[in-house]
Amino acid sequence: MIIGKDRVVTLAYQLFSLGVGQQPILIEERTIEEPLEFLFGQNTLLSKVEGLLKGKTRGFQGSVDLHPNDAFGLHQDELVAELDRTKFPKEPELQLGMKFQTQGPNGEVLSVIVKEINEDKVLVDGNHPLAGLHLRFELNVLRVREALPEEIANKEVKVTHLH
Repeated sequence: MIIGKDRVVTLAYQLFSLGVGQQPILIEERTIEEPLEFLFGQNTLLSKVEGLLKGKTRGFQGSVDLHPNDAFGLHQDELVAELDRTKFPKEPELQLGMKFQTQGPNGEVLSVIVKEINEDKVLVDGNHPLAGLHLRFELNVLRVREALPEEIANKEVKVTHLH
């Protein structure tokens, strides 16, 4: 079966960060035992990754290198801010890596991650954690099937298991 709209695709993949002059660094992996299953054509994956998969079949193995513009964007300094610690709730206790929602520079809702905590200031970053990185997806198509009517209606895959 060919990968296209309204097909459920099951993938194993490895996602690498490609530093200049460095060996690729594995940053995420979905194995054959714990694959990613998604409804194709719903922008679940980055468009260049979906483009690589379109028209392929079970057993396809491939890779695609992504510039930050094709992945999670360039790192934007204006999305990094130092805020007064008093702007944060007292409970739970602030910890590195905590996520909060705030207002972005243009009034939009922005998710930020706590990057640094000082006595009276907190450094937060609204960039995606993978922003600014050159990435490589190496993937293996494990299965392709027709989506069920309810999956198409709900735009999400009903959890199934490989046999």
